[in-house]
Amino acid sequence: MPTKVQLDKASWQWTDTTSPDDVTAEHVELAYRIGLPACQHNTCRQNCKGNPNCLVGLGEKEWLCDIKDERWHEVEDPNLERRAEDSFVGLKNLGATCYVNTFLQVWFHNHSFRAAMYKWRPLRCQATDKHNQSESSTTKEGGYTPTCICGHLQLLFALLQFSNRRYIDPSGLVNCLGLDAALQQDAQEFSKLFMSLLEETLSQQTHPEVRDVIQQQFRGQYAYVTRCNNCGHSSRQPSKFYELDLNIKGHRELSESLGEFLQDEHLDGANQYFCDNCRSKQDATRRIQLQQLPPVLNIQLLRFVFDRQTGTKKKLNSFIQFPEVLDMTPYLPRKDAETVYELTAVLIHRGPTAYSGHYVAHVRQEGAWHKFNDEEVERIEGRNLKLGSEDDLQGGGPKQGKRPKHVKGHHASKNAYMLVYTRRPSQENQADNSERQGISLSEDSLPGYLQDLVRQDRAQFEEWVQEMAGMRQRSITSGRARHAEITRLYLMLPPKPGSRYEWLKSDWLKQWLNVDSNTACKPIDNSDLICRHGNLDPDKIQQVKRISQEAAGILHSKYDGGPRLSGTSLCLKCVRERCRMMRLKSNLNEDSKFVTTTTKNKLEPGLPGYWVGKASLRQWRKMVLDREKPSEGKEPEVANCDAGQDMTSDQPNVESMVGTFNAELLCPHNGLSTDETLRKLVPVAVWERLHVYFPDAPKFNQDQELCRACQHRDEQQEQDGMLRVMMAADQKAALHQLFNDRHRPSWEKKEVTEAYAVSRPFLEQWREFVRQPLKHAPLSEVNNAFLICNHNRFVFEPGTVDEVTSNMYSLVWPHEWEFLTKNFTVDFAVRIFRDQEASENGRPVTLECQPESCMECIMARQTQARLERQEYSGARIYVRKIVTELDSVGHTQDEEDRKRSSHDTARDPDFFQQVNGSKKIRLSSYADSTRRSSRHRKVRGEKEVIVSSGNTLKELKIKVMHAFSVAPFDQTLHFCGQQLTDNESTLSSLGIEPGCVITLTVDMPQSEDPFAVDEIFQASSVPEAGFKGTGLLGSGT
Repeated sequence: MPTKVQLDKASWQWTDTTSPDDVTAEHVELAYRIGLPACQHNTCRQNCKGNPNCLVGLGEKEWLCDIKDERWHEVEDPNLERRAEDSFVGLKNLGATCYVNTFLQVWFHNHSFRAAMYKWRPLRCQATDKHNQSESSTTKEGGYTPTCICGHLQLLFALLQFSNRRYIDPSGLVNCLGLDAALQQDAQEFSKLFMSLLEETLSQQTHPEVRDVIQQQFRGQYAYVTRCNNCGHSSRQPSKFYELDLNIKGHRELSESLGEFLQDEHLDGANQYFCDNCRSKQDATRRIQLQQLPPVLNIQLLRFVFDRQTGTKKKLNSFIQFPEVLDMTPYLPRKDAETVYELTAVLIHRGPTAYSGHYVAHVRQEGAWHKFNDEEVERIEGRNLKLGSEDDLQGGGPKQGKRPKHVKGHHASKNAYMLVYTRRPSQENQADNSERQGISLSEDSLPGYLQDLVRQDRAQFEEWVQEMAGMRQRSITSGRARHAEITRLYLMLPPKPGSRYEWLKSDWLKQWLNVDSNTACKPIDNSDLICRHGNLDPDKIQQVKRISQEAAGILHSKYDGGPRLSGTSLCLKCVRERCRMMRLKSNLNEDSKFVTTTTKNKLEPGLPGYWVGKASLRQWRKMVLDREKPSEGKEPEVANCDAGQDMTSDQPNVESMVGTFNAELLCPHNGLSTDETLRKLVPVAVWERLHVYFPDAPKFNQDQELCRACQHRDEQQEQDGMLRVMMAADQKAALHQLFNDRHRPSWEKKEVTEAYAVSRPFLEQWREFVRQPLKHAPLSEVNNAFLICNHNRFVFEPGTVDEVTSNMYSLVWPHEWEFLTKNFTVDFAVRIFRDQEASENGRPVTLECQPESCMECIMARQTQARLERQEYSGARIYVRKIVTELDSVGHTQDEEDRKRSSHDTARDPDFFQQVNGSKKIRLSSYADSTRRSSRHRKVRGEKEVIVSSGNTLKELKIKVMHAFSVAPFDQTLHFCGQQLTDNESTLSSLGIEPGCVITLTVDMPQSEDPFAVDEIFQASSVPEAGFKGTGLLGSGT
C-alpha cells in the first residue's frame, strides 16, 4: 500500500497541469480519493489514514472471530465467594479495620470463649441501655436483630462457624463500637479496652460460664513483693492481669523479656520504701512474682513505644525469638501446677511505622497453622509456623537488625506484637474438653434466634449467587447479540461499485468497534468535517471513511447524530481553492529559489536595482501565504519548502512591525528611511518577481533620495552625541577619582576633616553616563531628598559605616562637591565634619553634620529592624546537615552567619518610618534598582526552610523532616553552639532570626521507606485521640 505522502501527492498531482477554472468532477473524485482500491484483510498492519476505502485495522479483528463468554461480563463466578470445604471464614476489611479482624479471629478460635458466647442470652443482659434491648424488642415477629456488643459478637461467631460465605462483614460490631473504619488504631489498646468492656457487659449474665468466661480464660494473678533490706520484712500487693506487657527493646529472646519483667527493682535514695515494720524509709527491693496463670496466656510485645521527645509512637523493628512450647514453671513459686503452654496464635504488624501498615493473624487450629489476612484465609503447608515470609514483605532497613540463627522449636519475627499461648491440658481433661466442646459448638446448640439469623444469611447468600449468575447470563446473551450485530454491520460497510455511499468519521468507527459492551457508544458527530461551504472538507479526507449508504442509515438510526455526508457532499469550491493554493505554492517555490540565489551576492556597481527591506526579503514568501489564508483562519499547509531559504530573523523587532512588503523602508514622513541597515539593493529581475506578488508595495530605485527631514534629524542627533561625549569627558577628568571610586574620604584617616554626602543612586547613574554617554542620558540634578527625614534632618549618624549606609550614600571631597554644585542642581546639601573646637578645648573629637542627625528617626528605624528580626512570617532560615566530627566547625560558622544576618532587614531602605505614624520614606525608583545583593550563599548539605517566629521547635523539626527525610526523633539541632531541646519553645524565644544557619546532626540511620516519614508527619500534625468517642470508652452506641 502506498505511504501517506505518496497518496497525498497522487491525489493532487493533477494541479500541476490544471488551472482552477478547469477543475471537473473527475478531478474532485481524485481529490477525495474515491477511486483508491480497498485494502484486504491481513495486508495492512494498521489502518491506512490516507485511503478512505481502507476499512481494515479499525478494531474489527476481534469481532470477526469467536469470542468467549467471559468477554461479555465483568462479574466473576459468584461461587468463588462460597466457602470452601473444611476451610475457615475470613472477615471483610472495612478500610482500616484489619487490627479488629485479627483479634476477632483469635477470640473465635478459642473454643471455650466461643461456647460461652453462644450461651449468652439478650433477655438476661442488664448492661447499659445503649447496648441492649428490652425483652419485647428481641423476639418480635420481625425477628431478632442484635443491638448490643455481645449480641453482635455472638452473631459474628455463629457466622464465622456456620456461614457458607468465603468471608463475612463485621460492620455490625464495628458500628456498635463506634469505631472509625477509615482510621487505623492501636491494636494493643483495642484489645485491652474491648476485653474490659466485654467483661463488664458479661458480668450481668446469670449463667456462670458466660459471666466469668473472661476471668476463667484470660485472667491471672501476680503480686508486687517488696522486701526491706534492713529488717527483711516483705509485703505483698496482689494484682490481676489479663495479659503480660513485655519490653522487647534490647532483647533478642522472649525469656530475656520475661526476666526483665520479673527482675528485682532497687528502691533507694529519693525512692526509698516506707517499711511498716521499721516505721521509717528504708532501702528495699521490689519485684513481680507470678502466682497464678490463666488457661490462655496473652503476651503483648511492646513493639510500639512512645517517644517523649517527638510526642509520637515509634515501632521497634528488632527481631524477637520465642518458643513453640513455653514452660512457665521456673517463673512460678508452685512447681506442681500445669504451667506448660503451647503457642496457638501470633499477631503480626507489617509496616515500618506505628501509623501505617497491615495486621495479620496466624492461628493454630486442628493441628495446623492458618493465616488470617482479612478476607483471605490460607492454610499453611505442613505443621510448622512459617513467619519468614511476613518479615520479607517489609524491606530490611539498616535499623531492623539481623535475623537470629534458627533454633529448633523456636520462631523469630520483627513484626510480631502479640503472642497467645494456651495451657497444655492433661490427657483426661483433653478428652473431656473435646467431647464437651463438640456438643456445645454444633449448630443445633445455638439459640433459636441465632439459628434463624444463620439460615437467613445463607438464604441471602444463595439468593445473591443466583442473582449474580442471572446477571452473568444476561450479559452473555446481550454480548452475543452485539457480536452478531457488529459482525453483520461491518460486513455491510464496504460500498459496492456504482452504489450510493456516505462519509463517516474514522474515530467514531474505531470507537464503535472498540467500545466496551457495558458502555454506550457516543452519537455520530461529523460537524468538524464540514468546510465553510457546508460540504465535506477535502483537507479532512484522512479523518473519514467511505461506507455504503445502507450501513450508514442503520448506524445513524441506532446511534443518532450527524450531519449525514452523502456522495453529493463533495465540495467543488474547496477543490478549486486548494488547486489555486497549490499552484501558487509551486510558483512561490520557483520564485523563492530564484530570489535566494540571485540575492546571495551584492549587486555589481553600475547595474540598476531597487531597495528592498531586509525583513521583507526574509518574510516575503510567508507574507504571500498569510495573505492567501481562507477567511475562517484555516492555515494552509506549506509543502516543499526551499531548504536554502533562510526563514529566521536576526531582527525580530523590525520584522514584527512589517505589515506590508517594504513597509520598514518608510520613514515617518513616508520617504526613504536613512537607516541603511534596514535595506538591501536587489537586481531589477528580483524586484519584478516580487512586485508581481506585492503590486502596492513602496517602490524605491537605487537613485531614490533620502528623506531630508530625517537627514536633518540625524545630523542634529550626531551633534548632540558629540556634545554628550565632550561633557562626559570633562566630568570624568574633573572627577576621575570619584568615577573610579578611588581615594575616597574615610573617617579612619585623621587628615580627613570634612566631606559631603551624595546619594549612591545618583553616583551609579552618573558613572553609567560617563562610561557610555551615547547610551545613557546626562544627569541634571543631585537628588539627596531621601537622605533627609520629615524633620529636615539627616537620617543617619555621621561616621556610621555599614551595608545600609554604603547602599544609600557615598562621601565626596569638598572640591568634588564644589564641582557638583556648579554643574548640577542640588536639592539638599549634607556636610559632615570633625568638631575642631572640641579638640582645641580638650574634649573628645566627634563628627558633626549639617543638617543635624535625627536621632528620633534613627531610633525608630533601629527599633523596627529589631522587631522585624524577632517577629517574622514566611522567612528563610538555613539548615545545614553535618557529620558529627564537623560540629565545632558548624557552630563557629553559625556565629558568623548570625552576625551577617542580623542586618538583613536593616538593608531594606523601605523600613525608614516617621515617628508620627505617617507613611514610610521610600527611595526613588532608581534608588531601589541599585541596591547591592546580599543573598545567602548556600554550601553543600544545606537547604532552605520557610518558618515564622511563632513556629515551635517541634514544627521546625517536622519541616526539617520533609527537607532531609530524617524523622524528628533522629534529629539533633544546634544553633550558636547550643543544642535545641525544648520542642514547645518558639523560634523567636530561641533567638532564631531570618537568615540564620542551624546545624543538623542525624542520630540514627534514616528509614529506607520513603512513605514512613510522611506517616510520622501526618501523625504528629494531628492530636492522637485514640478510642475517644467510641463505645470502648462507654460513649459509643
